[in-house]
Amino acid sequence: MHNNLTRVLFALSLGLILTACAPQSPRQNNAGEAGMSSQALENQINQLVDQARQAGPNERTDYLLQAAELLRQQGQIEWAYSLLQPLAPHTMSDAMYLKYLQSYSAIAYAGDYFFEARDALTSARLEQLWRGLQPDLQYTLLARRAQLSSLLGDYQASLATRVELGYLLRRDELYLNNESIWQDLMSLSTSELAELAINTDNPTLSSWAKLAQVTRDSAANLNRQLDRVELWRMQHPNHPANIELPSDLQLLEQLIARQPKSIALLLPQRGRLASAASAVRDGFLAAYFAERSAEQNPTIRQYDTDSTDINQLYEQAVAEGAELIIGPLTKENVDALAMRPNLSVPILALNYREQISNKAGAANPDGSSVVNIGDLKIPPLQLNLPGAIPLSADTATPTRNYSNSGTNHSLFAPALYQFGLAAEDEARQIARHAHLQGHRRAMIIAPDIDWAERSVDAFIQQWQQLDGEIIALSRYIGAGDYSEVIKRALLVDDSEQRHDQLRKIIFTNSHFEPRRRKDVEMIFLIANPPQARQIKPTLAFHYAGDVPVFATSQIYNGTDNPKSDRDLNGIRFNTLPWLFADNPETQAIKANTDAPPAYERLHAMGADAYHLYPRLPQLKHLPQTRVLGATGTLSMQPDGRIVREQIWAEFSDGIAKPITSSVIQRASSTP
Repeated sequence: MHNNLTRVLFALSLGLILTACAPQSPRQNNAGEAGMSSQALENQINQLVDQARQAGPNERTDYLLQAAELLRQQGQIEWAYSLLQPLAPHTMSDAMYLKYLQSYSAIAYAGDYFFEARDALTSARLEQLWRGLQPDLQYTLLARRAQLSSLLGDYQASLATRVELGYLLRRDELYLNNESIWQDLMSLSTSELAELAINTDNPTLSSWAKLAQVTRDSAANLNRQLDRVELWRMQHPNHPANIELPSDLQLLEQLIARQPKSIALLLPQRGRLASAASAVRDGFLAAYFAERSAEQNPTIRQYDTDSTDINQLYEQAVAEGAELIIGPLTKENVDALAMRPNLSVPILALNYREQISNKAGAANPDGSSVVNIGDLKIPPLQLNLPGAIPLSADTATPTRNYSNSGTNHSLFAPALYQFGLAAEDEARQIARHAHLQGHRRAMIIAPDIDWAERSVDAFIQQWQQLDGEIIALSRYIGAGDYSEVIKRALLVDDSEQRHDQLRKIIFTNSHFEPRRRKDVEMIFLIANPPQARQIKPTLAFHYAGDVPVFATSQIYNGTDNPKSDRDLNGIRFNTLPWLFADNPETQAIKANTDAPPAYERLHAMGADAYHLYPRLPQLKHLPQTRVLGATGTLSMQPDGRIVREQIWAEFSDGIAKPITSSVIQRASSTP
């Protein structure tokens, strides 16, 4: 036993020396910035390790935990994590195990070892000790367990944990816990939420789920939503959510009182963007006619932006009674409106502001760009939806005076909001998802075109912020170069060259099978369906068929082709909920238009413009608020930019199928 402990302490001492010499992760803080020089920190850690070497078993663990905690406080997370690896929790006393558990779970969480932290906090031994723990320790461990479960997409586990946590809180402490519960509920799929609502094992959680259901089912109509929430409150007078209602529901009455009664659509009716604008308008009107009611029935006016100055149109629309502007569609017009010294009514722009960029195509404030709507080469649609007020409508309603309202002025102050289909949002989402699964080394395969380059840049930026490593970046031009591009990226040609050299040395033609590089943990793919149908089999041909592939939404256009897409099996991609939805909005589009697949995303964008408009103040002032839309789960950044989190889907049997479970799976071992 003594020899084993000696070896452990020797390994720890060696690890201290090696880690001190190694470059630190960019996510870690420099020790000197926290008030201790690197040399002073190293000296103190070495002293604690020396004390551990001279101490008994429990004291030895205690000294090492002190060292790890000091490293954590100084921002040296990887060093702290490696220091704890040789420890054997099963040999510790209960008291020391609990101390170890607190330190290890905090360090693992800070170091992005999410699954390891979760495993520690859900161990069988901890469950056995649970009833004997002090409430403060229970609170700490429950809160950390809930955070990890939510981060890993296990919202049901997070919800159960937070409900248990709620019993430890005073009434004045419920707010943050209730807000977290609400965000987890809003992240569940419809089927998961329905299952939770009928679960009788946890009545408190079941009632939470029923509140989320009535809220989600009536999300498009604020009046209906308020009525159903009030009914739920009457039925559950003592529920924690009734004591401290989620903040976005507390705003419903104010939102209803200030709903725009007249909306102006500023979209081109002629010119190169007329077809794209028509598709956006179709989606907007489909949502309008599907959801309108006596209480929510705004007047819609349409204005042609093709040949009239955008500021002149804005002023005209306001003068004719518009209380909200939706549009314009081009970045130039959005930028022109953004330069106005003040706004008299809010604007929901259907693109993002133009920014100075050295690359073709402009970037948004966060460096992103959007799908170039003007490049869509598609014929105009023949719209048969019920008509809205025409461009030449004579009727007008009085201009709303925002300054004389008795409600919260800052909440409803006119602002410019920006909403579009940013391809970079998809790339960043893929990077975050793959990182949470445990992948750290990525290969990129993308076409050599401008918009794909911007998506690649967004992925790389997000991946490197998460401490991921890009081990290969391969760009293809056309079908003829897929094999060579992939072969070079996987270093298969290097393997063949080594064999040729060996054959020349030993003068024999021995059996040889090329090998690919083994450090590829995931592949980020940008490709349309025809391209992907050739790339995926080529990966398998070059011995990389087992590497997980994550693709952007371009891989699926909404039309299933099982025979052609069977080679895409296993590819996971993020995409629009609209493509899998069957609701009055999608039914109206299918029944009244003959739209090619290229229009689907624009239809969804138009529908979401309608979903968003009554909730813009809510999104602005409550950053945690989410709107479940046709283009994804929508939230707002401080600058008024709407961002999207799309759903996940996967090809199986040649068919794209949405992934209904939100739980993130741990990545398999590195190849």
